[in-house]
Amino acid sequence: MFVYRISKKAYIQDLSGTGAALYGGRWNPKGISVCYTAGTISLAYLEFLVHNYHVLNTAHVCLAKIYIDDSHILELKQQELPEGWELKNVISYEAQKIGKDFVLNNNAYALKLPSVIVPGEYNYLLNPLHEDHSRTSIEEVIDPLRFDSRLADLAG
Repeated sequence: MFVYRISKKAYIQDLSGTGAALYGGRWNPKGISVCYTAGTISLAYLEFLVHNYHVLNTAHVCLAKIYIDDSHILELKQQELPEGWELKNVISYEAQKIGKDFVLNNNAYALKLPSVIVPGEYNYLLNPLHEDHSRTSIEEVIDPLRFDSRLADLAG
């Protein structure tokens, strides 16, 4: 299957999860490497916009189309997630623990989670420590990725 990631050009080939480990995120605490991806190109756009709207006009960004083996995907349904997982201004310790346990247990390569931004769509966390990561490949990079200027107007 394919998943998608938008990143600054300098990091588009990096699927190690180092950036997530440095800063932490909704699904991982600092120190735990995961690679955040989206199940659709449009969701990847929206995820990038909500987290990086301030760099739209200054950063050279690219879109990676990433092939992953879909035989080891763990899916969490919305009702299985902790209360408050979807809050935008508060990062839930319980949500971060889900990502940490996913990486450290190493039982699956990808963790399929519902999107906060678009109901019915999904993000996929990739575990760089899982053996399937070596079979993951970037199939295509759109460089540069152009954003419609109307999106920048909405964000800022």
